[in-house]
Amino acid sequence: MTEEFSSTSETPVVGVFESYFRTTRTATWGFFMALPLLLLYEIGIVWVNRGNAEEVRIVADIWLKDLIPSFGLAHELILFGVVLVVGMLIVAIEWKKKIRFHSKYPGFVILESTVYAILFAFIVSGFTHWLMSPMMSAQEVQHEPNLVMQLVLSLGAGLYEELFFRVLLVGGLAFVLQLAFPKAKVLMYILAAVIGAIAFSAMHHLGNMGDSWELGVFVYRAIGGLIFNAVFLIRGFAVVAWAHAIYDVMVFTGFFSLLQGV
Repeated sequence: MTEEFSSTSETPVVGVFESYFRTTRTATWGFFMALPLLLLYEIGIVWVNRGNAEEVRIVADIWLKDLIPSFGLAHELILFGVVLVVGMLIVAIEWKKKIRFHSKYPGFVILESTVYAILFAFIVSGFTHWLMSPMMSAQEVQHEPNLVMQLVLSLGAGLYEELFFRVLLVGGLAFVLQLAFPKAKVLMYILAAVIGAIAFSAMHHLGNMGDSWELGVFVYRAIGGLIFNAVFLIRGFAVVAWAHAIYDVMVFTGFFSLLQGV
């Protein structure tokens, strides 16, 4: 049972942090923290695509919506309804856990995710500096003429890529592998994370909108995918979705270029 903490309680700090980490790792918090990303992305993508002959969206978003028949209605409305139904089912299933809803937790999740996003950039850059310079790549991206479009797509990447690759692929694969090899759960987690990271990187090179093949870019994203997989398995969907979105926003706004100059 999750212990309750109030803002006026004299619970030790360690207990408060334990409650925070345990609570925000749940699927219920993943659902609630995903709603702002979903709303901001869907509203933003409609806004930035107005007047365009072809609508620009996150590839993972298109893949997920292609799984849902339109029935003559917009995919966005159907998916939003599906998200709400699934989310309420998650809340109902986890209700017995007495999950805590502290007003400060969303801010803590975003702060924690921001720390991971910054660490992510420097850790992955360190691993791949001999193949490419991710910071230089980030510096070039900031000159993108449609910055608003890039920021909206960043939110979509945090939501849909994490939902597709972390929840469905890595989470699903880990579940299946653990059923097949119940005595090697840790190894199966690692195997699922590695396979998911390779798939995550490869996706960015597929299709007409994919990047041209470059070993350094592939390795950079594969290592990045592996780190995101670790964050997902340890901290849950809420933190990894926001960490991914914040990282992409930092890239497109040139934040990491500013850090280099400090």
